[in-house]
Amino acid sequence: MSIPQGTGTESGAGDQLENADGRLTSARQPSSWVAPPALTGSVSPIRISAGAMDRVDRSCDLYLAVKARPALWSHVPPRLEKQPLPIGVVMEVLDKIEFKHQSVEVALAEVFERKSLHEGVHVFVASAVQKYLDATGSSEQLLPVHDQWVVQHRDAGVRELWTWGRRYRSRDGGTREVRLLRQGRGGTRQRSDGERAVAAYTTAVGSPAPQLRFGQWQQKFAVREAENVSQVKVVEVDLVEGTQHVWFTGSVDDATTTYDHAGRSAAGRLAYGHHREPGKCFDCRLLTSCDEVVRAPGLLGIRSQERLRQVSISDLRYYAKCPAQYFLSSAAHLPRFNEYSMAARLGQAVHEYLENRHREENGPCLAADMPTTPGWSDARWDLDSRADETGRRMLSHHPEVCPLRREISDLTLEKTFMLHDTVAQVLVAAKCDLVYQDDGSWVWRETKTTSREQASDDVIAEYPQVALAVGILGRGLLGGFVEGSRVELEILRPTHSDLIPIDPADTETFAQAEAVIRDLASPWRSDSSFAPTPSQDCRTCPVSKWCPSAEVPDPPSLSEETTPSAYRKPST
Repeated sequence: MSIPQGTGTESGAGDQLENADGRLTSARQPSSWVAPPALTGSVSPIRISAGAMDRVDRSCDLYLAVKARPALWSHVPPRLEKQPLPIGVVMEVLDKIEFKHQSVEVALAEVFERKSLHEGVHVFVASAVQKYLDATGSSEQLLPVHDQWVVQHRDAGVRELWTWGRRYRSRDGGTREVRLLRQGRGGTRQRSDGERAVAAYTTAVGSPAPQLRFGQWQQKFAVREAENVSQVKVVEVDLVEGTQHVWFTGSVDDATTTYDHAGRSAAGRLAYGHHREPGKCFDCRLLTSCDEVVRAPGLLGIRSQERLRQVSISDLRYYAKCPAQYFLSSAAHLPRFNEYSMAARLGQAVHEYLENRHREENGPCLAADMPTTPGWSDARWDLDSRADETGRRMLSHHPEVCPLRREISDLTLEKTFMLHDTVAQVLVAAKCDLVYQDDGSWVWRETKTTSREQASDDVIAEYPQVALAVGILGRGLLGGFVEGSRVELEILRPTHSDLIPIDPADTETFAQAEAVIRDLASPWRSDSSFAPTPSQDCRTCPVSKWCPSAEVPDPPSLSEETTPSAYRKPST
């Protein structure tokens, strides 16, 4: 494949990724990939990480293709407010321990002194470092490796495969091991076959290359002479539980075969994707130019000249309870515990059941389509018998208000809209249960579950998702006619259902919705410290494990082993 330098385009059907020996690392591509006109720079190198492979079927194709080309940049780059990744801080501390032979205490102190981190991130990092060391034990047989292991092919352009993680080798270099760090809890999400395949392949045949420093990422890796490797191992280390999971072990030939079967074609799809799908927009170099991002000046009703942030209604609700809860769960993405109460799990189960039923597109929901026996929900929601029965009663009333009873068009389920409020400098992620068109006007449906018998007198204040939907439709941000558009609030109860229409074109309703969103967003937008506000809510906070200020005392009668993890601070 020939990749012209500095043109922003690639050409030639049948493009392929190859390694230094000319081995194919992707399937033939059906068409050329052209860089969007909003980007400038070079399409070389193409750099694909093992971690990116995990997103091939779960992310925007164009986002991944652009991300794989680090020497492309935006004509109008956004000024982003980004927090240090906690897992990256863990890596820095482990580097000091393994390469500078510092004690855990000294390494933590040096990193914490140099970085401005939230107190909850301090707790997580200290815990994660110790959990890693406990899980991996002594490395007397393996030596830490600072270099990357990179599979690189160069001709007119450069194509590279690599794996982010911690690397180790035997003294003679014949054995290599890469350890992938999981910030979340083990078992919450399995790594894809493609990610494991690339991790095994780069560990087996990758050449040593110095790590790229800050400001060098657009350059190619300076690979050195290949090493003679015979055995490789890929391990995932859970930084919460302190356990190891072996994902691959075998010879170089085994790793190559695994990559041939599970990694090659996926790498090609990743490098040459075109389809756009909102979701990862905040991290995308096309943020300021992509048509999938709706420009929504004034949506939050506030002004700011600070760097761009991202938020959702769930984030703002977390913030309203406790700024630290928002930051640790939504900004730092620390592992959550006991996140959903039984009522919340019931709501999730009902939503999922209806989503699956509507995706079948077999017409409106009928009474016969609703569950009548126990065990109707996905096992991961872990409903008790009472919640199971309550959910069946709630669902029995959905056919009365099912949106598919009408002649509608452009039905979309669980759609995430990304809206850029250019006045507030905020990217708003708005996910609706379903949206459709009714005679040229958009209808936004929100479904809620409750055991209460009566509806609130003020559903806009009670359900901020409704307020945001009113603001979106009332501004015509989805296109179509504002007059005739509506927000539908479907409330399912054990005894009946309510369908409440809200008119975004009504001046008073629109003003009320604006006030609700403004009151939620304003304190969040002006906050930069996200200090905790300890209260009784700490007992149900999903990130209280990491918050040293949380008011969650350990019951003295329970041992460390029997105390639920959400009620303990991790040992450091």
